[in-house]
Amino acid sequence: MENYYFNFKDLFKAPRAAIGPQRIGIAAMGLLLAHAVWLVFSYLALLLNGTAPADVWYSHGLLINPFLFSLSLPAKIVSGTGAAAAVFMLLITNTAVSRASYMLLRGSLFYTWKKAFRFAFGKSRSIAANYIVFMFMISPFIIGGIALSVLGRIPWFGEIVNAMAALIYIFAGLALVFLTLSVFISFVYGPVIFSCAEEDGFGSSVQSLYLTWGQPWRLVLYGTITVFMSITAVLFFAFVLKAGLIIYSNLFMPLMHSMAPILNNALYFIQCSLGEFDAVIRSILGGSGARILYLKQLYILQDLPLSAQISSWIVYLSFLLAGYMAAGYGLAVFNTSLVISFINFSKRLTGTDLLKRDDTEIDEEESDIKIDPKEGDIKYLG
Repeated sequence: MENYYFNFKDLFKAPRAAIGPQRIGIAAMGLLLAHAVWLVFSYLALLLNGTAPADVWYSHGLLINPFLFSLSLPAKIVSGTGAAAAVFMLLITNTAVSRASYMLLRGSLFYTWKKAFRFAFGKSRSIAANYIVFMFMISPFIIGGIALSVLGRIPWFGEIVNAMAALIYIFAGLALVFLTLSVFISFVYGPVIFSCAEEDGFGSSVQSLYLTWGQPWRLVLYGTITVFMSITAVLFFAFVLKAGLIIYSNLFMPLMHSMAPILNNALYFIQCSLGEFDAVIRSILGGSGARILYLKQLYILQDLPLSAQISSWIVYLSFLLAGYMAAGYGLAVFNTSLVISFINFSKRLTGTDLLKRDDTEIDEEESDIKIDPKEGDIKYLG
């Protein structure tokens, strides 16, 4: 990568590096699948809880949080399973985006989205093992705390033992806080570590511990810049998409009167999809301020012929896809910035330039090329 400073200034290369269709496509596809899994399990949990899906749609749309409801035990199990599956798919997606961004920074311009997903799914066991390792690290503190609390119930003896162990409790609490912070760092940087360093689950957990201990203030600084750029990227991409919709409406709607009610109903569905968040937006922006999000203040469903209704749903799904693309660009900026951050951290902590290390996929591609000693040309044997 040209002009690499190995400091925070490199982070501002992320929006430009992430704007390629490959990174945005991977992120949007992963977000779509993770959100779909979340919605299916959430609606199923509320259905088991006795709530009609239609009522949930009109109140929450696509932005539903089943944990805000009073759920029965089976519903809690279903919603928890859906949340775990959605988070795991998001980690897979982040790994694929990070891998694509890392290969781009290395100069591999022809690295495909299929290779990125193949790499990410190949690391799925390591992703799960990463958090299993942390569970083993944290479990002694939990077991020890339960044991000492039981011991403290013993008259006289238990009180004295717990009092003598007060200093141990303090250091154990500090260690537990450190491990908890490391788990959070592993959720953020784990996919990047897999993509840039090709670590396994144990190696990723060790790297997360090392980052938390060795670069705490840079994690905060770089993280703040990364979050700010990611949010700005989503807003910018959404603004560009809305500008395109406004231009389309002004240029073609006068010539295509039949499209006006179709667009109205499609935007009404978008309004419903936001659920209670729509009311939050209107309370913050006000009635006229809602035009920032929509083309006008409020949409009301119109009664249209069947063909127009189908067309409205097609336009609505197109708008949804555009929304996932906007969120995907933000996620691509987020992961690309984390890749650059981890490259900087590795350079500072170990002196290793991850952009120049040996890479498994690159080595395999080079091994598929054989030079014919007789003809002197290059032949691809794959």
